[in-house]
Amino acid sequence: MRTVLTAILVLLMFPVLAPAQTVGEVSCDKGVDITRVQALVKRTVEELKKDPSTVIREINAGDKKWKDGDYYMIVLQGTKVLAHGYIPTAVGLDAGHSPYDRIYPTIKTMSQLVAQKGEGCVRYDFMNPAKNGTYEHKVTYFKKVSDTMFAASGTYLVRE
Repeated sequence: MRTVLTAILVLLMFPVLAPAQTVGEVSCDKGVDITRVQALVKRTVEELKKDPSTVIREINAGDKKWKDGDYYMIVLQGTKVLAHGYIPTAVGLDAGHSPYDRIYPTIKTMSQLVAQKGEGCVRYDFMNPAKNGTYEHKVTYFKKVSDTMFAASGTYLVRE
C-alpha cells in the first residue's frame, strides 16, 4: 500500500503529466453523498475546536472515527497539510508554494474561500485511488476551524 501511495505522490510531482485542473467554487449540492461528507467535516471541526492536537494525531494515525466509508478528513493550516486521513505522507506539505501550488491548486482556492466565506464547496479534477489513479471530477466541502485552520473532505461522485 505504501508503494502505491508513494507512486501516486511521485506522479503528482510531474504536473505536466496531469490534466489541467478545473478548480472553482461550486454549489455543494453538486456532490453526491455530500450530506455525509458535510456531517463528517462538521463533526471534525467541532472536535478540532476542543482538542486540535489529539484530532490531528488521530487522523494521521488512520483512526476510523475520522472517516465515513471512503470519506476521510484533511486538516490544513492555510495551505499546509496538518492531517491527511488517506495520504499521511502529505502531512507537512505546503500546497501554497512551488512546486505543490501547481499540483494542488484546490488547496490554495479552499484556503482563500475559507478566509472569505468560512465554508463551502469546490470542484476540481483529481486522481481517484479507487480507480487506479484515473482523474475524475471531485467536490470537496471545507469548513473553517479557526482564523488559520480548516477541515475538508470530498467525494468523487459529481452531479452535473
